[in-house]
Amino acid sequence: MGVPALFRWLSQKYPKIISSVIEEKSTEIDGHEVPVDTSKPNPNGEEFDNLYLDMNGIVHPCSHPEDRPPPATEGDMMRAIFEYTDRVAAMVRPRKLLLIAVGGYLLVLALAQENYANFVLLQME
Repeated sequence: MGVPALFRWLSQKYPKIISSVIEEKSTEIDGHEVPVDTSKPNPNGEEFDNLYLDMNGIVHPCSHPEDRPPPATEGDMMRAIFEYTDRVAAMVRPRKLLLIAVGGYLLVLALAQENYANFVLLQME
């Protein structure tokens, strides 16, 4: 579960945490895509040890894009998620750790169980 408005609060309190990014693009040679060599120094002039990704912030925009129709199949959606994750990792180029946080059905079930328990407690009062 995310913290509502945390990014807005952080970016207002610490405006220097947001910076422009130089993004290297993959190239195509003889019909084959050659990915960005992330072992080279970061073109942005900053090196990062860690990158922490909350996949909810990636899955939703990939499954419900604002600038194009939604993916036709689940495979197309997964491909979009993987491409975007690769793109972010290539921009940041973490040197030690890439942590990907994924929420799923267990979280939903836990919340449903908690809501049910709260409902039962309210009924008992």
